[in-house]
Amino acid sequence: MAERAQRPYFGIHDNTNSLPNPVPHRHEYYQIYVNINGNTTHYLGCGQRPVVPGTLCFIAPFLPHYIRNPDGARFYVINASQDFLFPALEFDPLEFDPRLVSRAAELGPFLTQDRIDFVFDRDDIVEIETLCEVMKTEAAHDDIASSIFIRSCLLKLIGLVWRRHGDAMLSAQHDIGSRKGGGHVIAKLGRYIISCLDKEITLATAARACHVSPTHLAHLIKRETGQTFLQIVTHRRIELAKSYLVFSALSVKEICTLTGFGDASHFARRFKQITGVSPSDYKNKHQSLA
Repeated sequence: MAERAQRPYFGIHDNTNSLPNPVPHRHEYYQIYVNINGNTTHYLGCGQRPVVPGTLCFIAPFLPHYIRNPDGARFYVINASQDFLFPALEFDPLEFDPRLVSRAAELGPFLTQDRIDFVFDRDDIVEIETLCEVMKTEAAHDDIASSIFIRSCLLKLIGLVWRRHGDAMLSAQHDIGSRKGGGHVIAKLGRYIISCLDKEITLATAARACHVSPTHLAHLIKRETGQTFLQIVTHRRIELAKSYLVFSALSVKEICTLTGFGDASHFARRFKQITGVSPSDYKNKHQSLA
């Protein structure tokens, strides 16, 4: 989750305090871009969709994307971790496929964003903007009730998407079908990495676990995620380290061992390079919010 987020698992900003992203980028959390007015373009993966007043954009983890914020526009950017948005659903983001929607309909807009323009009329946008303002207010409070209110607003927002665009999403999901081929291998890779985070993981051992050649696996990873094998493994290690830092009493040295970094100085250097802060600073900041 971005360091500017109000909480480790959720953040919301608007046009008055949102930092610009001048280049395509990707992140490990879910994002919703709510465009109140102004016209721009949503570049998503290899495609693009128009963004007109009343458009909502849904960005799944690890998907390269870019939305230029037009001058004078009003918008909100909502970031949410997977555990917060889907607390009862355990899956690796790399296994993202239509079958998951039957278990969590909230995934629908994220799965079909590249095929649907989620545009709403003025009455709907007024309601959506109200939900965003409620989330902004609640995000300033550090208590259980606020977390519940924020989640309820997110669910209501996605419910409005289903009410307005449900038929189109169901049709798009049918067209997409179950992921096969490369997606199946990447899903297997994700499970393998998670099971071995406390050990040394190499491209060769991962390829054997996935029953493909190292060259083929490296190609699939780049094609499916836009990342390298090392980037994926490092990201998984860092995400596990974040959880240990916030929700356990383990020392940094112990966390370093459990996440497979081995050398504490290497762990601290990589952690700061990726998150922008040291492990101890991250722990101090987010444990006070947990």
